[in-house]
Amino acid sequence: MKRFHHKFTLPAILTLLVVAVAALLIGFSNFKKQTTLPADSNPSAIGVELNQNFDYVDLHKLQANSISFVYLRSTQGRSYFDDNYLSYRDQVLGTKLAFGTIISYSNESTPMQHYRYFTKEVGRNTGTLPIMIEPAIASRNKKYLRSMGQFTQMLENSGKEVVVAVNSKYHKYYGPNTKFVSDGNKTPNKLQYSFCRYTTDGRVKNVKGLEDNVTMFSYNGTVAQYKQKYGQLAQ
Repeated sequence: MKRFHHKFTLPAILTLLVVAVAALLIGFSNFKKQTTLPADSNPSAIGVELNQNFDYVDLHKLQANSISFVYLRSTQGRSYFDDNYLSYRDQVLGTKLAFGTIISYSNESTPMQHYRYFTKEVGRNTGTLPIMIEPAIASRNKKYLRSMGQFTQMLENSGKEVVVAVNSKYHKYYGPNTKFVSDGNKTPNKLQYSFCRYTTDGRVKNVKGLEDNVTMFSYNGTVAQYKQKYGQLAQ
């Protein structure tokens, strides 16, 4: 009986294993550097929040790396104004990015105090995206939601489109034209939510300063709807 000795078999197997493991590690490393996208959807447009917590961000690089819009943090209550809001607003005008404005709604100021301070600091140029109002506190008690609803109505009465970063189950505190922002990776109901804040720990590929801890949004509509309402998509 003949016996065949495959002296090269084991080294070949070990070499293949090393190559496979190396490929997996390289793939994982590259994946960690990619722009963070929603887990279970193919968004028509994605965007990021910019605020004074980030150093200088090159908006042209944002545009070149599949970001279509930015939300700029502005005021909270009657005394806080983000240091970088006006600077980013000026810069975005030199790009094809759409932009919108975020207001953090405080429980320590009245709707009128919010409105007057916001109008004073920001003015009329709030961007083509809806103004986004987000709660500054965790509570969702009736008094707070009602106050936020009154502020939302003031903005809408001035001709502004508004989205609110709360669950749509609180819709009774807001007007019929108010839209909502969902949280999480799952694709939200298109009839209830116009935008999704799908991560607060994202990254944008090849953009210095946005390697982690980036709040990211997706538009919950079609490409055609986005173009009609807000302009061009990132290439």
